[in-house]
Amino acid sequence: MKPKEPKKIQDFLKPRAGKIRQGYFRPSNLAKYVGDPTKIIFRSSWEFKFLNWCDHSPTVIKYSSEPVGIPYYSPLDKRGHTYYIDFYITTKDNDGNEQSWLIEVKPDKYTKPPTAPNRMTDKQTANYVYAAKQFIVNQAKFEAAKEFASVRGLKFGIITENFLFKSI
Repeated sequence: MKPKEPKKIQDFLKPRAGKIRQGYFRPSNLAKYVGDPTKIIFRSSWEFKFLNWCDHSPTVIKYSSEPVGIPYYSPLDKRGHTYYIDFYITTKDNDGNEQSWLIEVKPDKYTKPPTAPNRMTDKQTANYVYAAKQFIVNQAKFEAAKEFASVRGLKFGIITENFLFKSI
């Protein structure tokens, strides 16, 4: 009997139709992409912008989209889950030093604790609770990713709109 191949996220998690721009990215520099270049999924316009930057930046040697699943424990439902990191990239600085990164693209508001609204209407309360839950789960994911990266000699970084729209 043949051993089962591990599933890859690209094989079963397809872009969804909806308000958020999603689709398949077509790289210009095929040699830079690690993996199947026909299955590069972007799940937001921000991820598309970051992929485009990776594809054209001379400092990026290679990159990959949703390369690995990282197990993490959610403090909300007290269960284990798998977190698929957005990107893996290898960069080279001016001195020729290479550094490999695991990168997550997230809005800045999901990387910081939410602030309670002044007036707690039903809608504002629901939004606050949602943001607090997102923050708690994201912190668990980020801690798991930092540990995963550290053990493998990688760095973990979070790209927000502050980088995407000011640097790129």
